[in-house]
Amino acid sequence: MTANNKEHQWEFITLAAAAMLMITMGARQSLGLFVAPINTTTGLGVVTISFAMAVNQFVWGAVQPFTGAVADRYGAGRVLAAGVLIFALSSALTPQVITSFGLVLTVGLLSAIGSGAVSFSVLIGAVTRRIPAKHRGTAAGVINAGSSFGQFVFAPLLQALISGWVGWARCGRWRSSH
Repeated sequence: MTANNKEHQWEFITLAAAAMLMITMGARQSLGLFVAPINTTTGLGVVTISFAMAVNQFVWGAVQPFTGAVADRYGAGRVLAAGVLIFALSSALTPQVITSFGLVLTVGLLSAIGSGAVSFSVLIGAVTRRIPAKHRGTAAGVINAGSSFGQFVFAPLLQALISGWVGWARCGRWRSSH
């Protein structure tokens, strides 16, 4: 690798981290769009759904120092991979749940643990350790902006999908008795 390529390697790493944060935070910050559709299809009630989302907020914040410490000890790659898998599992299981406990488990815990593992503390820490000091501030800002850009992209996209193209849970996984 030439010196010029190595000098610009930080840009690719930074954009990759920003893209990861864009996806996890875009999906996480758009959870509110799902309250009415989940309530309509499950009958679980706005209180239960809101409680699951409140648990999500708390767990997401609480898990970040721990995932950061685990990343420092065992490597950010492992933590990020585990976070992506847990977040994907939550996304796959949520349309299948039919109980309050199931919703709190998938939306409140699994989603928060997964998105917390693929969040600011791990991503910014991993990137800033691998790039020149003169680019660390810019990299942290770009990664952080990935979060806001995720909401900008995901909110209208998810609303369009929920409203008509595929429904919130891919149309009809819920039993008609709900």
